[in-house]
Amino acid sequence: MSTVVPETVSAPPRPVGGRRVALLAGLTVLAVAPYLAGLLVPYYVNDLDALPLAEVSSGAHDPKDLWPQGPLAGVTQLTGLLAISLTPLGLLAVLIAALTGLAPRRRRSAPVVTAGLALVALTCLAALAFYFSPMGAALMSWRLD
Repeated sequence: MSTVVPETVSAPPRPVGGRRVALLAGLTVLAVAPYLAGLLVPYYVNDLDALPLAEVSSGAHDPKDLWPQGPLAGVTQLTGLLAISLTPLGLLAVLIAALTGLAPRRRRSAPVVTAGLALVALTCLAALAFYFSPMGAALMSWRLD
């Protein structure tokens, strides 16, 4: 008499650190979103990109006199002002979290998680480099004026 042992079908292994990478990527987007909404979008919508950066940062074009007007103006002003201080802090926090997590604990997910965390870290570095570039400094000066 022979017994038949049913085969069990297991699901493919999920990357264990995938949720961590997704969380850090989401936090990166949340850190950059106020900067985009409060500084970059008004800068391009008002065609300030056609002007020299020195003129933009000189205060000749006051953000409160430009687009947007009305109730959206206050939200945009506040978003831009908060972005100046919170964007680099948020990006630094995500960068540190990504760099400390580059050595995954489980071997099977190591390449995927490491690549994802490295991509998040490089994105944070690129955003910080832009933030402290001449254009980023001009936008901060323009918004603070």
